[in-house]
Amino acid sequence: MTAAIYDPQFLTREGVKKLLELHQKVDGADMLNTEQNLEEQVYKLSPDLLVMEYKGQQNIQPDTLERIKSKLPKLKTLIISEDDDPLIIRQFINSGVEGFLTKQCSNNEIKTAVAAITEGGKFYCERVLDIITHKDLPNPMELSDREMQVIRYVGKGYSSDKIADELNVSIHTVNSHRKNVLKKLGLKSPTELIVYAVKQGWVSL
Repeated sequence: MTAAIYDPQFLTREGVKKLLELHQKVDGADMLNTEQNLEEQVYKLSPDLLVMEYKGQQNIQPDTLERIKSKLPKLKTLIISEDDDPLIIRQFINSGVEGFLTKQCSNNEIKTAVAAITEGGKFYCERVLDIITHKDLPNPMELSDREMQVIRYVGKGYSSDKIADELNVSIHTVNSHRKNVLKKLGLKSPTELIVYAVKQGWVSL
């Protein structure tokens, strides 16, 4: 099994590389250039395992991973994240990652994750399991396409009237979508929604 590592932090990627190379089923690990396009590098190398760092909206996103896995369906993926935001974790899991760890996870958990993934399984560290099994946490995958459209228009500063015109629906329908979005995401106001949407990379200001 060949592996590729996409992580801008030298110490982290060197540590991950050593752990990977200790595994008997991993033949070697290539370091990807984090200043170059991730997708192009992955398509060129076509590794069996891709280990990536997630560090916020300027970094890789779940939809990036979905595109990669659609073209390389046999690719196994492991995310090591500084962010333990429940919605981000659930988005990545729903995008098809085989493993998800936080930076607080131990070396033993990283070893276990690699072992599980190389055997065709999945592995999420204890912190991640606590998050994804918590029933009260909002799940972004529950949002409909129309609700995501409304979020993007709200992020652009559109009023309900203007959103209704853009989507060719009634103002009542738009307001219902806005209310449902806030409820699903556990937010209390349009301002919180905009801040959250920007953080997730759904909209840009």
